[in-house]
Amino acid sequence: MKKYILFSLFIIFIFVAFNKTILSKIIVFSLSKWVERDFLVKEVNINYSAKEIVFNFVEIRNEDKFFYNNIFEIDKIQLKYDLSTFLTDLVKVDYLFFENIKFFLEFDEMDEKIVDDNIGLAIKNKKNYEPKIYPKKRKDKNFLVKKTELINSKVFIKSLGNDKEIKVNLSNMSFFKISNKSEFNHYKNIFKIILNDIFFKVPDQKMKNLIKKTYKF
Repeated sequence: MKKYILFSLFIIFIFVAFNKTILSKIIVFSLSKWVERDFLVKEVNINYSAKEIVFNFVEIRNEDKFFYNNIFEIDKIQLKYDLSTFLTDLVKVDYLFFENIKFFLEFDEMDEKIVDDNIGLAIKNKKNYEPKIYPKKRKDKNFLVKKTELINSKVFIKSLGNDKEIKVNLSNMSFFKISNKSEFNHYKNIFKIILNDIFFKVPDQKMKNLIKKTYKF
């Protein structure tokens, strides 16, 4: 009986692992849980021999209270993975490529301060802010992305109390050894670099002051 159960589980595992449709749905569901937003993909291409996953036409939904439908729209995400690390404490990605990113930055301002935004950073400046407490894990699962590239990125910036929209073309960027571990290039620092690039390219001085004051870089 035990052998039968193990064999059945093995067959189910093989079916899921090699059925690209099912695996694609699992990956998209997992990404939605990770980013805590609806993660929509028009097409997922998995190439086992090249150890590569390509996401085409990605949308990451915005909260309903904001103007734009999405917070991110990305034409292509290409990921080359290291399968041998998936069961280890440090999952490694050899290459991560983003092409044609549209980033929609929205905020609500009051008394020349940003009091809320759609990226969840402004709220952390409030005196009564309490960080979200996550359940403890038996083991931390860490990641390391050896090389990341962002090509042809645009940012659309809008205040909820103003119809004016500011469009900024970002620099093409390359990063190495991005991780959630402190000994590598922490992913939070990468976001600060992107915000810095936005800051220097925004033509409106009031908007620049708001961005700098809120995100503190």
